[in-house]
Amino acid sequence: MKKYKNANGTGSITKVKINRTNPFRVRVTNPVTKKRHSLGYFSTKKEATEILNKYFNNPYNLENHRIKFKDLFELFKNSKKDIVAKNTLNSYINSFKRCKELHNLVFKDISTPILQNLINDLNCSISTKSITKGFLKIFWDYAREIDILEKNRAEFINLPKETEIKEKNPFNYDEIEKLWENKDIIWVKFILIMIYTGMRIEETVELKKENVDLQEGFIHGGNKTKKGKNRSIPIHKDIFEIIKELYENSPTDYLIYNDKWIFSKKKNENKPLRKNYFHEKFYETLKTLKINKHKPHDCRKTLATLMSNQKINNIVITDIMGHENIATTKQYYIQTDKQKLKSSMNSLNFRKTS
Repeated sequence: MKKYKNANGTGSITKVKINRTNPFRVRVTNPVTKKRHSLGYFSTKKEATEILNKYFNNPYNLENHRIKFKDLFELFKNSKKDIVAKNTLNSYINSFKRCKELHNLVFKDISTPILQNLINDLNCSISTKSITKGFLKIFWDYAREIDILEKNRAEFINLPKETEIKEKNPFNYDEIEKLWENKDIIWVKFILIMIYTGMRIEETVELKKENVDLQEGFIHGGNKTKKGKNRSIPIHKDIFEIIKELYENSPTDYLIYNDKWIFSKKKNENKPLRKNYFHEKFYETLKTLKINKHKPHDCRKTLATLMSNQKINNIVITDIMGHENIATTKQYYIQTDKQKLKSSMNSLNFRKTS
């Protein structure tokens, strides 16, 4: 371990012997407790020196300083980037982005009620809220490690409970029309597919092209229940060309892909989109289009609502949705003809009739 000598009280830069991308560690001494604290690891001595100089040009009391949430996150990120896996670091970054309203607040002034309101107001699933809470707890632990705070205020965040009766919030005709007006946006295409097929978000991102039968006009498979896994979903005539285009253009084995990807044919690049990433792009797309708040599962509720309102046979509805809550007689003794599934699907009107 090579140490670059600085004057007493001006911190230190140490090059660690371990072969790592960022070998230069910057540390400073807390003038009150005399404890040493890491400001992170950096790729070059120049970068490390700049961080150290920046700290001393604008010194803050590590016991009780006025650093902002976003600035502390940079220190946190640098301290973690050589310790945690890349996916974990990306998860921290995504959670940080969801905390946008905290970015310019002085960190030590952020109270538990502020954190609770942040979690309550997030327009995302319970699982994503749980991930965000987990990040905040780790972030506050870091703040305790460098003696900014004595208590982890994020530990007291309560996750909202999912109600037994979930609110039904299907897309209305005007919202579907707005999606069609912006169908050239790839994420809008994905949302339309979810509305027109009733597929769950996991089923959508994991849908392989081999399970898309363009010739017969069906999507096969699914997940969750036995019936759901074995179902056949007719491709509605409105979205056939969208699915055909994605099928022909996807550089992966999957129908849904990120059009920003650049492939060099590495094995790990032929994977489905991450569910959390799809969630974020879903909300971001609706916000851009100024469409009222919806969850991905509202797409599925939209199809079910339209089929019910337009008097589609109950057996057809459960076959398309992959549900198992039809009476045993109907499920085991009445088989729905594929042609009837297809004609029922194509009879649906998702858009206003003139």
